[in-house]
Amino acid sequence: MNFNQIKKGSSKIMSVYWFAILILVTGGISIMIFSFHNSPYDVRELEAEIMINKVSDCLSNGGILNEDLFGEEEFNKEFEILEECHFNFNTEFEDRIQYYLEINFYDITNFENSIFKISEGSKEFKADCELQKDKEYGTISKCAEKTFYSLDKDKNQFFVKTLSIIRKTEKNAR
Repeated sequence: MNFNQIKKGSSKIMSVYWFAILILVTGGISIMIFSFHNSPYDVRELEAEIMINKVSDCLSNGGILNEDLFGEEEFNKEFEILEECHFNFNTEFEDRIQYYLEINFYDITNFENSIFKISEGSKEFKADCELQKDKEYGTISKCAEKTFYSLDKDKNQFFVKTLSIIRKTEKNAR
């Protein structure tokens, strides 16, 4: 057995190993890509939190409530949250509203009864917030809630509680 025969035999063995390594690497990459694209990423909770943050920024700047919220003596019943905060909730589901937004203002001394309420969207999604706590119902609307304190221009203190609900289950939940 000479050196050339050994070299030929080892190159055949190396090509088999090289081919096996290529198959393993290609298979691993394919499995990673398939698992990445097959698992849905549900961003509804993030959307709800972003909506709350935008509403909070719109209603209270630097801890002072927006002056447009107030009329002569009390809260302005004509306050349009969508126009004032420049929200556009148009979706490809034109026949169904896909969100609900509720803002309650409380006097600092009484957290039981809201003194002013703003709501926009489909109120029927509120029931989904209770079901969201149960892990069985993963494809229902996603809810986010935030509270903060703020003052009006006369230094009256208010507790503001904001609830944001995003549905869009057709696009986000599988």
